[in-house]
Amino acid sequence: MTEQDLKLDARGNVDVDYYVKLARQQRNQYMGELGAAFASKVKALFRVAPPRMSTSH
Repeated sequence: MTEQDLKLDARGNVDVDYYVKLARQQRNQYMGELGAAFASKVKALFRVAPPRMSTSH
């Protein structure tokens, strides 16, 4: 979005409410992705691989 594409309200001012709502949506999406990535990393830390069977015996 360029400066010329700013969303304006009925009075011709920058529509702050629109941009606050947009920012909240983007933040919520990012936090959800961040939380999912964090959970995946934590889950990987606690994943225990079963011991391998030795074929040399």
